[in-house]
Amino acid sequence: MKKILVVLLLSVSAQAANLDGFFAALAKVESSGNAKAVNKKETALGIYQIRPGYFKDARVKGNHEQVFNPVFARSVCEAYFKRYEPAAFASGDFETLARCHNGGCGWRKNKSATDSYWKKIKKNL
Repeated sequence: MKKILVVLLLSVSAQAANLDGFFAALAKVESSGNAKAVNKKETALGIYQIRPGYFKDARVKGNHEQVFNPVFARSVCEAYFKRYEPAAFASGDFETLARCHNGGCGWRKNKSATDSYWKKIKKNL
């Protein structure tokens, strides 16, 4: 029983580390890790360049400007992924999460539009 518990804990720990790596890659691609980044053309803010519509769809309490806080921004992304790609989030399918982040919840309708973005994320994982 103890061996099973240890293996389970190590598995959960490894998945969390991998998720941290994914978010680091996302930050590098989106903003070069700059939590204060602003894209005025798209009204995308923060380390993960979160747009107002993405923020609203994530259904996180607060306001869009709070995404300048990297911890809050990550919680917005996680909520968005859990809403639109729960299986991918649970399994650590970073390709699906990256494509969803870049192309929105309907990214599968035009998967090829997210190809170059996925390549950038993959390169930084």
